[in-house]
Amino acid sequence: MWAGFLLAPETQGQPNNFNHWLQYSGTYWVNPQWGLTAHLQYRTYKPVTDLRVAFTGAEVQQAFKDLPVLVAAGYSHLFNRNYLTPEETTYTHENRLYQQITVRGQVGSVGVSHRYQVEERWLPQGYHTRLRYLLGLRVPIKPDAEGETPWYGILRNEVRVIIRDQPFDSNRVYGGLGYVVNKHLTLEGMWMSQLVGTGKHQHFSVFVLRHDFGQME
Repeated sequence: MWAGFLLAPETQGQPNNFNHWLQYSGTYWVNPQWGLTAHLQYRTYKPVTDLRVAFTGAEVQQAFKDLPVLVAAGYSHLFNRNYLTPEETTYTHENRLYQQITVRGQVGSVGVSHRYQVEERWLPQGYHTRLRYLLGLRVPIKPDAEGETPWYGILRNEVRVIIRDQPFDSNRVYGGLGYVVNKHLTLEGMWMSQLVGTGKHQHFSVFVLRHDFGQME
């Protein structure tokens, strides 16, 4: 299956299977345990232009002082633009609620996270529930002159299944680099390959800005 991510048959109508993803995630910490997060995503078929998905969302999250666990619940709205033919597009909307638990740990110097998420999705074709599991690795890269490790490697694998007769929805594999600018700002650049339930492959360049502020400590 892993080798299959290197192959990218073209989707009918869609300009190509290489897409682009810009994301901002900003978290205001009311105190070190409670945070409010806003998510914005702009996904395109071409760099910056040719809209694919406009995503907006917000969530409430709670961290636990003595446990490496983060729980969250939120709402998202997706505006989707899909190609029917090379000249014709269609527009749809999705409303989504979700609940998630993230468990973090360490294996040596490598950070390991497990995220479990349940989504309630309202789409034009009806309602369904989707389950998601993401395994993430954060690998520190050689320290700088001050002994800090602002650079880190990113490896992630996410499986998504829908509660239905044919449950497999998609599998996403990520690889990339992150850079901690300071305690408030982090930048990430990744390549993501996605195998969807129809057997087609899609590929994304992903750039993320994470912004934390408020009473973080």
